[in-house]
Amino acid sequence: MKTEDETKETRASEIETDVFQPRVAVFHCRWCLPDEENVRSFLPAEVAKRASFMKLNCTGRMEAEFAVKALGAGYDGVLVLGCQIGECHYRTGNEQAWKRLALLSNILALAGVYPERLGVHWADPFDEGTTKRIVNSYIDGLLAIGPFK
Repeated sequence: MKTEDETKETRASEIETDVFQPRVAVFHCRWCLPDEENVRSFLPAEVAKRASFMKLNCTGRMEAEFAVKALGAGYDGVLVLGCQIGECHYRTGNEQAWKRLALLSNILALAGVYPERLGVHWADPFDEGTTKRIVNSYIDGLLAIGPFK
């Protein structure tokens, strides 16, 4: 038989595990954000533990299929981090990605999926504070939406 204190501890641990923490697939450009640990630092600690990171040569190589497969694999969101527009190592890679991902966002909405599950941010490697705020805002949006089913 459990004592009252043991019962309270069990309830507290059950409550902690019931809190939704999104699983995020993060695709990042190797030129503006080459270090995975640096990218991981942008995410809240609990989310970073459950996130998967994929380094792209350029966000221009980010195919819509990657995001769809990540959502299909059970991730709650897909975050794409690339160079600022006009600062692409390959000149127009991020502009191509922007067009492709905007179209994917519209397709997700038509399919009944919250388009907010796809996050895109053009990061400045020298302004980590802004990038962290935007990424946290994206995570807050996922928390508001809930798990992807």
